[in-house]
Amino acid sequence: MNNDISTMADRWARHPDHPVVDTESAAVLEEAVHSLTVLRSAGYEGDAGARLHMLASLMAQAEAVLTDTVADARDQDYSWAEIAERLGIATATARRRFARTADTRVVPFED
Repeated sequence: MNNDISTMADRWARHPDHPVVDTESAAVLEEAVHSLTVLRSAGYEGDAGARLHMLASLMAQAEAVLTDTVADARDQDYSWAEIAERLGIATATARRRFARTADTRVVPFED
């Protein structure tokens, strides 16, 4: 794999304002599924049941991280409409799903 900066996407390019299903996302997900399979049950590489488990685990992990990331976005003054657009959901849905956590989170003081 060539990691020469001249062949990489512009690292300062703005991310899309909506979810994207593409070859880059597919490659990252496939690598994550493979890595988790190797860590948890290497002998089941290629087994559909193991793949289901790995995908469900990664989805649950992403869901757990998503709540804090939405709170971070609110701390960075993203509107509920901007957050909803990036999640591919309605503004009211984003607010209803995440507002309680995002608006009541206490960020620890850092020295």
